[in-house]
Amino acid sequence: MPDIIIEINGLTKTYGSKTAVKSMDLHIRRGEIVGLIGKNGAGKSTLLKMIAGLIHPTSGELHFFNRASANGQSFFERMGVLIEQAGLYSHYSAFENLKLLAIAYGLPDANTQINKLLKTVGLEDIGSVKVKSFSLGMKQRLGIAAALLGSPDVLLLDEPINGLDPQGIVEIRALIQELNKNGLTILISSHILEELSKIATQYAIIHKGEMVEVISADELLHKCEERIELKLEKAEAAIPVLERELKIADYKVFDANTLYVYDPGAEIRQISKTLIEHGVGIDSIYKYKQSLEQYFLARTEQAGERHA
Repeated sequence: MPDIIIEINGLTKTYGSKTAVKSMDLHIRRGEIVGLIGKNGAGKSTLLKMIAGLIHPTSGELHFFNRASANGQSFFERMGVLIEQAGLYSHYSAFENLKLLAIAYGLPDANTQINKLLKTVGLEDIGSVKVKSFSLGMKQRLGIAAALLGSPDVLLLDEPINGLDPQGIVEIRALIQELNKNGLTILISSHILEELSKIATQYAIIHKGEMVEVISADELLHKCEERIELKLEKAEAAIPVLERELKIADYKVFDANTLYVYDPGAEIRQISKTLIEHGVGIDSIYKYKQSLEQYFLARTEQAGERHA
């Protein structure tokens, strides 16, 4: 699978008797924005730290760029990481902070790249202003710039919008989208599904250290979009009536007795009346709408019930 940039198989991390991450599987393709979604303490940060090489897994396998993580450390240089605090020097300017990091990384003649990064994150015009005077959003943007030093292929972000005001959230979101548009693969954690839904191409739902579900953005939106649900004696019997009599083409047969209608112009009363007139037995018919948050809560509650 040449487009897989990170492959996680059975990854586990324990601290004594406590299991922080349990047997997780996840495949991340090049160019994706993968959202790790879960409540605080679900294991998102622990997973990111293992991917970043900051902590060692207890068991399981990590493969980066088709190479096992145990084979060397060079692939970690191809990752940009912002987990928890950015580790900025408050009495230095944005440029000085990045310059110190570039020296520590051994990056020669980094001034051009630093100026380009400051422009990328919208901090090119702040001059010698010290970081201690920055807003939280400015510090987050500088932290992302620091993570981008060395031109990584993958960017790991842990709760980058946590604590930001609405304007700061918009700025970080726009920055992430721009970086992804330029080819960067991004793995981002958050407990705010509504915000992730504006940028993620894939979601990994985590609950109490376990991977509950991995689902694409298109699949998630399809599950949550408004629809009319019909419980029928036989779903197939309704299809010709929907197509010929009601001119409804946007529907899905879920199982032998369940059919979903997605057509926005469809009306429950007309569907019910027409099906009955053509001898199709209806057990129930109702309009269904689920928010992204409701879907997330339902999935995590189901996971909790399995382990109760």
